Amino acid sequence: MTGFGQAALSVEEVGVAVEIRTVNSRYLDLKVRLPKELVSLEREIRKELESLLVRGRVDVHVDLVINRSDQYDLNQTLVENYLVLAEKARSLGAVGEVDVSSLLQLPGVVIPRQVDSTSEPVRQAILEVVLEAAGEVIAVRRAEGAALKMDLVKRLSRLAKITDLIAEQTALVQSHYRKKLMKRLADLVPEQVVDENRLAQEMVYFADRSDISEEITRLRSHLEQFQVCLDSEEQVVGRRLDFICQEMGREMNTVLSKSPLAAISEPGVEGKAEIEKIREQVQNVE
Repeated sequence: MTGFGQAALSVEEVGVAVEIRTVNSRYLDLKVRLPKELVSLEREIRKELESLLVRGRVDVHVDLVINRSDQYDLNQTLVENYLVLAEKARSLGAVGEVDVSSLLQLPGVVIPRQVDSTSEPVRQAILEVVLEAAGEVIAVRRAEGAALKMDLVKRLSRLAKITDLIAEQTALVQSHYRKKLMKRLADLVPEQVVDENRLAQEMVYFADRSDISEEITRLRSHLEQFQVCLDSEEQVVGRRLDFICQEMGREMNTVLSKSPLAAISEPGVEGKAEIEKIREQVQNVE
């Protein structure tokens, strides 16, 4: 599911800001971007997030800001070395003076002050901010999940009606085959009397091959299981719903392959399309 969360906190001389974005994915794809001084915390951050999020591409950005007025210092040794070099250059005939502005722009002259960003208070602050941002993400995903559930319930109801419509037409199959066989026999042997026993045997054979009662029963069972999963208090049902969709699609394909009637194949095609829409939505469910 898609989601966004952010949080910030200051502790000691360090400010921490965390931003988490998630988009749809069948599996958990977690990417954590940290300042180099915090790389040692990546494993712990991953562990915390993996306990909260199960599916989705998750991008985590952690920024660190030093909160102090003297964030930078002067590399005195390097400055002295630059000044000595300037004197040597002038002794060789070079003209000009080294001013402060030019000196401060030289590489390595200005250096950031070192702050212990991995101390226990800072580490705890970073994890706290990560969890706070993750909490916002989860809240957004839950709201999206509630809307998604409403859509799935509507589609499930529509699929149940299609299944009932198909079931109502199954009684017409035997009559269809009888008419089809009678016409074929009449075309082949118009002068002969049709053997009713043989005709009945052929009808039973074809009716058995086109019997979709088992598929209808399994479809209804899958619909019930799907609804049970939607109503479940479990936090993680996405993969189970995906499997049920796969099984419903298999049953509907079998119905279509067996059906000789447009009255069955037309709603069957509609049902197959509905299952695909449901399965597409299920990819967003954790």
